[in-house]
Amino acid sequence: MSKHPLSNINAPVKVVIWDLDETFWKGTLSEEGIEPIPAHVEMVRTLVDRGIMCSICSKNDFDTAKAKLEELGIWDMFVFPHIDWTPKGQAINTMLERMGLRAENALFLDDNHLNLEETTFFNEGIMCVDATLDLAGLLDLPQMKGKDDREHSRLKQYRVMEGKFAEMKSSGLSNEDFLRQSEIQIRIITDIDDKMDRVLELLNRTNQLNFTKVRANTDKERADLDNLLKTSGMHAGLIQVKDRYGDYGIVGFFCVRTKFSGTTVHHFAFSCRTLNMGVEQWVWQYLNKPEFKIVGPVSGDLDADKEVDWITEVADFDAAVEEEQKRLVLVGGCDLLQVSFYCGTNRDEFVNKQDEMGLLVRYDDVGFFINPRDMELKHSRALRNFIGWSYDDMLNLDRSLGEADLVLLSMYFSVPSDNLFTFGGKEFGGKYWGTVPPRRLKRLMKDPDHALRFAKEMFHRRLPLEDRLDLTRQAFAHAYGHKKPGALLFILSAVADHGQQAERTRDMRLAFNTMCREFCADNPEAVFVDIDTLLLPEEFADSDHYTRTGYFKIADFMNRSVGNASGAKAA
Repeated sequence: MSKHPLSNINAPVKVVIWDLDETFWKGTLSEEGIEPIPAHVEMVRTLVDRGIMCSICSKNDFDTAKAKLEELGIWDMFVFPHIDWTPKGQAINTMLERMGLRAENALFLDDNHLNLEETTFFNEGIMCVDATLDLAGLLDLPQMKGKDDREHSRLKQYRVMEGKFAEMKSSGLSNEDFLRQSEIQIRIITDIDDKMDRVLELLNRTNQLNFTKVRANTDKERADLDNLLKTSGMHAGLIQVKDRYGDYGIVGFFCVRTKFSGTTVHHFAFSCRTLNMGVEQWVWQYLNKPEFKIVGPVSGDLDADKEVDWITEVADFDAAVEEEQKRLVLVGGCDLLQVSFYCGTNRDEFVNKQDEMGLLVRYDDVGFFINPRDMELKHSRALRNFIGWSYDDMLNLDRSLGEADLVLLSMYFSVPSDNLFTFGGKEFGGKYWGTVPPRRLKRLMKDPDHALRFAKEMFHRRLPLEDRLDLTRQAFAHAYGHKKPGALLFILSAVADHGQQAERTRDMRLAFNTMCREFCADNPEAVFVDIDTLLLPEEFADSDHYTRTGYFKIADFMNRSVGNASGAKAA
């Protein structure tokens, strides 16, 4: 029993490559002339309406073939046509590379068995069909379903790629030099709830630049994705790209969760239409180059030593002149890692993290702010061995505060800490302040030498709440005094009305918020961010962690405050 001629079309088709003579039309153009096949002309139009591209690989004179296709009114429906007298196998390989498509998603139609065999040899996995056989039913195959694109957005995007390649070829520039003059811009879309169809497309239909390959095809996989996006601290974004040649649309999706212990990458997927532009490398840089297991095969890699300097992040493609991005400094708890994603890349972070021993370094430590920057502290053995942050970190903080346009502090956890110590100085009780987190202290105590030195050099300070609040207020004053005039200082509240943690420590949280409000009332460029009133109940994961939309709202409040008026006050 003979195989059906279309039976080897076994994967979603993204491009159909047509031979012309005795395939797209009857006859040979360079000899007796041709007779159009109206069904094939309509088939090309239908394919493009479905978002499936059509190209040409034909041994013919280019100008003559183009003129005939223009006469048929169909020339503009083809992209990356290869019309000359060279062999077809390598020509199709080059065509697919320029289009950023895999051979496995390409269908080649030709009447010559030698051409089909040659194409299969040079393009492993390509689907080939003998065009002398019956092609009826081609459009009815599920692999040819495509997606409704009667506005021809994909065709326009491939036209952009085509024009860009032609200019690059004529420019004589290297790839990177050409990219630098291409004026590539990226817009990160963090409000993705109304764009989930595109998210699913990127997860389920990309391969070459899908570094994680976690799909969401089934109902269960879709439910898992929805639950993932609702997880506290999860950060997700869609990537839209535009350059001087055109708009590539939304071409990428990432979903990561960042904690002080590091970043977990759940999804990292991009369309092939921006292949070789450095988009995926730039986004990886934007996420601070988190380590994760890449699920191959992928086209290209993520290079830790490479810096993409030819892409610019913008908030709005339509703005006539893009304002210079505001410089942000964040200091405090790891919740700021979530807020920072929505505040652009022009930022300095002093956010709680793990050191090389896996121990917590706390920047929401009053000593990090209020200690004098003197030579004794610089050479302090106690600072070097027990605290975590360094003298250079303190100097970098002061420099960053002086350069910032806005400063965000999250300092509530400096108040309830029972691990506050003083050290150094000649006077009994110590001159400098520092917090030693419990796990760090426990690790230190396992070493007899460290334990003995710690007992001699560190003084545990059990202070009443009023004194602890005063130290935190001094930290605020240090930040306020070092920022430049006109820069806004935002202070995050402690959550007092949501979650079990808030119930247990409500009095302390309310006292902290009162101190923060009073500080902001006394300092016109300080803004109190009342999270209890800013977020909806469903946007709290618990008392100290929020949903994606919750973190986005905090960042949006800051951006609007800066945009509206210097010295804006929270209601």
